[in-house]
Amino acid sequence: MNDQPEHGRLEQLLCFNVYSLNLALSRFYKAIFGNTGMSYPKFVVLSALEEAGSLTVSELSRYAGMEASTLSPLLKRMAEYGVLTRVRSPKDERRVMIELTDMGREAVAKAREAVLEGLKELELDPKQTDQIVKALGMVRARIEGVEPTNKLELGDMPPPLPGC
Repeated sequence: MNDQPEHGRLEQLLCFNVYSLNLALSRFYKAIFGNTGMSYPKFVVLSALEEAGSLTVSELSRYAGMEASTLSPLLKRMAEYGVLTRVRSPKDERRVMIELTDMGREAVAKAREAVLEGLKELELDPKQTDQIVKALGMVRARIEGVEPTNKLELGDMPPPLPGC
């Protein structure tokens, strides 16, 4: 017998559903991109640059929802490959401007096409998908704008293990 209320079950937790959805989407995109060298983070970077145009690293970090420390090495590899350029701003040499190359525009167009074809196979209702995307965006914005007041205290527990 399960004494746990329904709202406390794992499958009812927002965090579990978002996390497991993220893992499922990662597998989905990995299958779509195959061994082309395209990955979901690269797709996000290329898509952000296609939508917004030239961005600084910090602007791209905010726009793409990626940590700058994760983004910088990725951008370096992508620039070496030739899908984007990294150029110091002539106005402020501390700022690095990121732009798509023609090769990058072609890569993101092909990737978007492959993703759209893959999504068709899921047979998702477009109206429901739009509602889910809007709801997730609203939740993300609220989470980013709040510092929790109730923080976990474990009392007399051993100190955390290093690296955990």
